[in-house]
Amino acid sequence: MALPSLNGMRAFEAAARLGSVKDAAEELHLTPSAISRHIRALERNLGQDLFERGFRQITPTTRGSYYARSLSEAFEAIWRATDDVSLSDGPRHSRAQRVRVLCVPAVLNLWLADRLPNFRRLHPSVDLEISTSGKRANFDLAIVDEFVYKAGPALTLLIPLVLTPVCAPSLLNGPVPLRSPADLVNHHLIHECESMRWRRWLEQEGVSDTTPKSSTTLDDCTLIMREAINGAGIALADTMMAQDFLEQGKLVAPFRARHTYPAGIYLHQRRSIGNKPGTGLFQDWLLSEVADHKRVMAIA
Repeated sequence: MALPSLNGMRAFEAAARLGSVKDAAEELHLTPSAISRHIRALERNLGQDLFERGFRQITPTTRGSYYARSLSEAFEAIWRATDDVSLSDGPRHSRAQRVRVLCVPAVLNLWLADRLPNFRRLHPSVDLEISTSGKRANFDLAIVDEFVYKAGPALTLLIPLVLTPVCAPSLLNGPVPLRSPADLVNHHLIHECESMRWRRWLEQEGVSDTTPKSSTTLDDCTLIMREAINGAGIALADTMMAQDFLEQGKLVAPFRARHTYPAGIYLHQRRSIGNKPGTGLFQDWLLSEVADHKRVMAIA
């Protein structure tokens, strides 16, 4: 049979890989309706549906998943070959090794920033450009937080969200004891955006009455850590946000209990970066730092 339209294949591959027509439209610089038209035309050409469609959700069929994987491999090979050819006129080291990274503020401010000097020491020729806002498709790499059920195939899990209570050392010797997780509700608890995380964690520890004596709700992780350090209350922090403060003794974890939350920190790689100098170096370094964090924090 004759090959279908390349536009249709590109639209379908991007939508399947990203798990979203909208994200595919952003990556390919088209409108969502154009992406949908290309996919419908491809399905008519092939004589079968490639997606199972729900409310604001698309899921590749079994054959659609196979086709998407095959197309991804083919397009990746094209990107690599094109990138190799573009480097043939001069040595790789002569090209600027600028790497554009998108990183959620909490990860950047509380974990990544203090580790960047080590990367610069190891790779002084790589010029990092780091932002905390923008579209993922506009960056070489994106470090993002996402709920598990929303994380599409374009995202690679770096580390799951592992939560544990943390507080200033002074609270351990305060008038209100912290002998067991049930004692937490007698303290001022600090919530991140909403109370679900604390309620879920306490229930996992067998605490039936999860209503705290008092609480504060904040939407900034850095502020939450500062409040906990200042003794304002007890925060439920993930290990990546709390690691450095725990090692410095500014915070303590009163209990050994940890529980995962259905979310995590993910890495998104822009598919068109090919063999762009510096990107692989930063990605390998980042994975090494995450592995070291898991080792230090005893995360499987």
